[in-house]
Amino acid sequence: MTIVPPSRRFRDLRRDQPDLSDSVLLNSNNRDQFTSEPDVAVVGAGIIGLCYAIHLKNLSPHLKISVFERSPAPTEKIGESTLSPFSKLTSGDMCHVDYFLRLFGLKDGLQFYRIDEHDREIPSSDIGGLDISYQLDRRMSELFFTLWAQKIGINVYHGVECGFELPNGAGQPVTDFSSHSISGDINPPKITLKDPMRPIATTTQSIDAKLVVDASGFSRKLTSKFGNKEKLGPWNCDAYWAYFKQKDGGFENVDKRLNKWDYPATKHMCFPEGWGWFIGLISWHHAPMANLMDLLEFMVENASGQVPADEIPSTQDLSAVFECPFEFITSIGWAVRNDFRTFPENLDEYGAGEGERKFNFIKRKYPALERLMDGSYELLPKYYGAQTYFVRKTLAYRSPVVAGDGWLAIGNSGGFTNPLISPGINAGIGGAVIAAHLTESIFAARPNEKKAVMQRCARLHQVHLHDFRIPKLHLMNRYWYNSFRDHRLFEGLTACYWTLAIDEVDGHYEDAAYSMDDTKWNVGSGGDEFNEFAEKVLGILEPADELIPAEGDVEKVVALSAEVLERRHKLYPANTWGRYLREYNDRLQKAPGKSERDPGGKVSGTRCSGCNYWVHNRASCCPICGSTSAVFQPNPVDETKSIVEKDLSSSDWFRTVTASLEDMRRYINPQAVC
Repeated sequence: MTIVPPSRRFRDLRRDQPDLSDSVLLNSNNRDQFTSEPDVAVVGAGIIGLCYAIHLKNLSPHLKISVFERSPAPTEKIGESTLSPFSKLTSGDMCHVDYFLRLFGLKDGLQFYRIDEHDREIPSSDIGGLDISYQLDRRMSELFFTLWAQKIGINVYHGVECGFELPNGAGQPVTDFSSHSISGDINPPKITLKDPMRPIATTTQSIDAKLVVDASGFSRKLTSKFGNKEKLGPWNCDAYWAYFKQKDGGFENVDKRLNKWDYPATKHMCFPEGWGWFIGLISWHHAPMANLMDLLEFMVENASGQVPADEIPSTQDLSAVFECPFEFITSIGWAVRNDFRTFPENLDEYGAGEGERKFNFIKRKYPALERLMDGSYELLPKYYGAQTYFVRKTLAYRSPVVAGDGWLAIGNSGGFTNPLISPGINAGIGGAVIAAHLTESIFAARPNEKKAVMQRCARLHQVHLHDFRIPKLHLMNRYWYNSFRDHRLFEGLTACYWTLAIDEVDGHYEDAAYSMDDTKWNVGSGGDEFNEFAEKVLGILEPADELIPAEGDVEKVVALSAEVLERRHKLYPANTWGRYLREYNDRLQKAPGKSERDPGGKVSGTRCSGCNYWVHNRASCCPICGSTSAVFQPNPVDETKSIVEKDLSSSDWFRTVTASLEDMRRYINPQAVC
């Protein structure tokens, strides 16, 4: 396979037409002509919308898919951390992990530290060594997905504001699920285009698609027409965040109790009111759009041509060749519960606006946090435009209706819970995958059966997103937040989460392909045993009159935790948890003096001797600088092999709905071909 040489197509286009907007530049890359009657129209070109479109195109290459995005170009968004479901899906649908690691930060696992305002001990718990995933610069990731989608024949339009109309009862929720002989045509919502002439060079005012997908995120362009947000209780959370760079000297003076703080994992600093995230990113924010597009076109052309990743230049070389500067930054923020009076009425001494004041109040309240921030991180004022600090209130909600006649909602349009363990991306892609397979079934149906197929698919999607995914994630978040209220709860409940979320840890990530089991997993919240245990724990700890729980309640939960850990060890005695947890043994018990993972884990990170960045042990060279001076194991994954998985018969989750997705398809449409 011959490497495709670099091109300067977009930079030259921008040079020749300096007034060309980013949206027109992006839209010029579409391969197919604009159509006002695509098979599928997606509103929202964020990660979830693009993952849905790409997965659907891989399943059904004949479908004409158009994606519309109101932003003129991809921009910064909260939600940068990923887990194995994301890396498995993107590896299968797009390209090998080492392509992505030339663009995004390496991530190996999760690290949790529990602090208090008295600066006592800092218990910690981590999990890693299981898989490779990424820390995403959202502008770069959405731009890559856009160019990949365009490469495989999906039209993606930026700078196009869309609305929805429901003429003649279009898009109505499904109310009758019993009949196999529902007649008539699918009646999807109509998409209206606002000021369409400039970005897509057409006078068309509307889009008449056969199926519509609302991926519009928090704006809920279509789902809002079927009801207000259902706010999830009994309490909710608010988030405050900003962006920082590491100070000179790095982490030399970090509190020794923050074990492995410099390791490339997503770090969670937990305190009774909530938690804070520390996510290290490779930022391409200062790179010109046209240059970035040339860089990514080079990556897309070579990845789609199955050129091995180790033949691709390093990040530093790509940066130099395409004149795209990059830097290392850190996203830091707090997600704080709102049922206790966390903040004093007067916050003037902490800053100028709500975001800055509440961010700084939390930082100063906890000595370990203040020392860490003041000693190791420097604020980047107005890094992403006019704002320095960002605020999002009342994070947890769901839309009452997420599917109807001729439409499906995915991602945050359907609901959101909390950034903890990043379900917006990692669980959100599960909904996108299900929606893609349901879409495939709808278009495979015979004309006289499409209405019935659409109704059953809408019902399945409603059950998955509204009844399963969002409530389970919210229950999990309440479980985690309650664990932060006491260090003993933190140690016991964290260990229980690991064992209940992951049954056989040594085989959990053996299959490199994304499957429906990843959707059922729901970042650990999908299992019945976890949910039963979480309900018991919350039955003791909630409702809470005080932030610090009563001693008797703590003792009850600690005893329950010990019972769970003992039972699970007997059920899975061969689990070698010590390979994946630094401070715990194979029985998930705290091991005094243990601070490293036992040998035998699947993945580990090591410092590159050339650039000092982190490299995973399967790499043949450092993706950042290209150095081969460190010792690496050969990568066992065949990167030329497509691992898109269409056989979904392993999905026992769907048995709770229709007996399995395979059986569901026969039930919906006996003639559908998988």
